[in-house]
Amino acid sequence: LLKAGHRVKVVGNGKAAVEAVIGTGHKHRFDVVLMDLHMPVMDGLDAIAAIRRHEEETAAPPVPIMVLSADSQEKTRHAVLAHGASGFVTKPLDPDALVHAVEGQVAA
Repeated sequence: LLKAGHRVKVVGNGKAAVEAVIGTGHKHRFDVVLMDLHMPVMDGLDAIAAIRRHEEETAAPPVPIMVLSADSQEKTRHAVLAHGASGFVTKPLDPDALVHAVEGQVAA
């Protein structure tokens, strides 16, 4: 993503992801969030739910959230989308496909 010209912020767990997204405010929000499902402290589904809850409570426009997961089962994809994710990308990641997916979410 850096090579494609995107600015990137990396956090180590789901709680830190929620804090990063919520802490940006409306004016400086992220263009897209990449979220893993399995993280320490708070998993990806709970983090997505917390972000969506905050957006609802503050009338903030929803930030696109793409989930990255090695679990390619259809039930996982449906659960992720039901929790409010905007997209789903399976690992291992093809760098070009990831850049294309991110840019598609940013343009939407």
